[in-house]
Amino acid sequence: MGRKLCHSYQEDDNYQVMQPKELELSQKINSQMMENASLEYTNPISWHQEMKEVVNDETMVSVFTYANILEQQKGMLLPQSTLEELQLYSSEIEWHCSVGEAVKLFKAHSVLPGIIITQEHKFIGIISRRLFFEYMSRPHSWQLFSKLPINAIYQLTKKETLTLPINTPIVEAAKQCLQRSPELLYEPIVVENQEGKYKILDVHHLMTAQSEIHESLTTALVQAETKYRCIFENAIDGIFQSTPDGKYLNVNPALVRIYGYKSPEEMIHNITNIGQQVYVDMNRRAEFVSAIEKHGSVSQFESQVYRQDLSIIWISENARAVYDNDGNVLYYEGTVEDITERKHAEAALRYSETRLRKQALELSTTLHQLKQTQAQLIQTEKMSTLGQLLAGVAHEINNPVNSISNNLPHLTQYVEGLLELLTLYAASLSEDTAEITAKKSEIEFDYIREDLPQIISAMSAGSERIREIALSLRNFSRMDEGKKKFADIHQGIESSLLILQHRLKAKGDRPEIQIIKNYGALPPIKCALGQLSQVFINLLGNSIDALEQRIKENNPELPPPTIWISTELVNDKWIKIWIADNGQGIAEENLSQLFEPFYTTKPLGKGTGLGLSISRQIITEKHGGKIECHSEIGKGAEFLIELPTS
Repeated sequence: MGRKLCHSYQEDDNYQVMQPKELELSQKINSQMMENASLEYTNPISWHQEMKEVVNDETMVSVFTYANILEQQKGMLLPQSTLEELQLYSSEIEWHCSVGEAVKLFKAHSVLPGIIITQEHKFIGIISRRLFFEYMSRPHSWQLFSKLPINAIYQLTKKETLTLPINTPIVEAAKQCLQRSPELLYEPIVVENQEGKYKILDVHHLMTAQSEIHESLTTALVQAETKYRCIFENAIDGIFQSTPDGKYLNVNPALVRIYGYKSPEEMIHNITNIGQQVYVDMNRRAEFVSAIEKHGSVSQFESQVYRQDLSIIWISENARAVYDNDGNVLYYEGTVEDITERKHAEAALRYSETRLRKQALELSTTLHQLKQTQAQLIQTEKMSTLGQLLAGVAHEINNPVNSISNNLPHLTQYVEGLLELLTLYAASLSEDTAEITAKKSEIEFDYIREDLPQIISAMSAGSERIREIALSLRNFSRMDEGKKKFADIHQGIESSLLILQHRLKAKGDRPEIQIIKNYGALPPIKCALGQLSQVFINLLGNSIDALEQRIKENNPELPPPTIWISTELVNDKWIKIWIADNGQGIAEENLSQLFEPFYTTKPLGKGTGLGLSISRQIITEKHGGKIECHSEIGKGAEFLIELPTS
């Protein structure tokens, strides 16, 4: 240990170059051999006795400390176990130590397979127990090598060493070990750990471990096969293996029962083409194969198949392809579940759902119709009562108005006659008496004579206006009549404005609501004018409500409350009517429900939610038209009505 070690020589394909210290060692070996050559032939029995004495010599002192020479095997071995789990030896000796030290090391550990040779604690190689004692047992070897360093015999016994990482699987290590040449087959293996340290593995231990793993795998395989066979035979679902060309390789009893056969052998023998004999749809097998080729497997592949008695059932398949090492399909394997009852239940459920959905739709339609009918009945009753009231009022007004209107011409004639008579009297009298003069002054005769014709004319105009109002009331009272006839739309709008006139006038500090009309030239259209007048009253009434709500804000910067009414002839077939206001407007989320029955944005008690619903029904269902609303908060609302001319 104290002196410097020799450098190992470098090998080339054709020659060897000896380093100085190696040359010195070689010369020393030759010198020792020359000295021994002069000795008499040593009897082998005598030599072995000498070796025994040397090996048993307890006076030899080791100059190398070795500890933890044997690392025991760690637990049960598994297929993935590595060399780290085996018995490993960590015996080392520096290359300049004597051969006697190696003898003592082998003596101390009778199962030690070899010793690691190091140079300044760096790995050089190993010398196996077998080769060491093979050389040492030759004649004169002890006399030759006993006083030489271990490197001398290492150079003579040096062989190719199999070195493996410590994480090498045991099975792989055994494979590489057996691939060595026959003379190296039983040589120990060097194992290198993660820290770069080297240890020795006995080939016997490696083969024993490999045998143990093989035995455990065989046992596990037998157990797995038994377990699989049990599962295969007793599974509820069918299990199969089939060839790519459509033949069954193996089927379990459950699949045999599903298809109605007596035994697996009978089924395999009778079904020679799965695509044509099993599937109702002959293209289904090709789809099955295509799906597996594309995805590697299929899941819940549902098909109709024939049983042995040609009855049809539904099955669900889960399958995959099994490949060889070259990627070729060996066979398909999978499971089959009979889902006929489920399919029947699903069909019944779908039928029930369809019937229930149809019934629900019918009920929904009926409910919608009932709501509309209810709303229409309420509004019709309301308008019928109002119509009867207005008809009575119009009738009562019409009688005295007719009396006044009919007598006014006679009154005019009588007054004119009297005035002419007074003129004649005045002309016949040269001078009025004091009494006549006083009476003329009292009654303002001259003013009466001038104003009386104007009064009669005003009375005539007033009576005519009353007749027009009575006529409008009579027309409005007939709005529940559903019969269509050609009528003037503008007349219906004016009648509606007349009914709402009292709501348009100024009240206290509330200003008058202005009506701006922009009527186009409309021809008479075929319609139920009374029903359309009801629509106009509903829309105008909503605009007045919105304007009154806006007026309550008392904002002097707001423009005067105004309603715009416009009409236009679009073409020979359609007219348009706009009714707009500058009220508060309608929120966007309310626009989609604006025409629904009983939906209202007005405060509680202010509206029934029927006006717009009935208006849409009158416009769309009764007249085949369209109605829509455009509005923004703070910018008022606009209703657009489109009506066909006939």
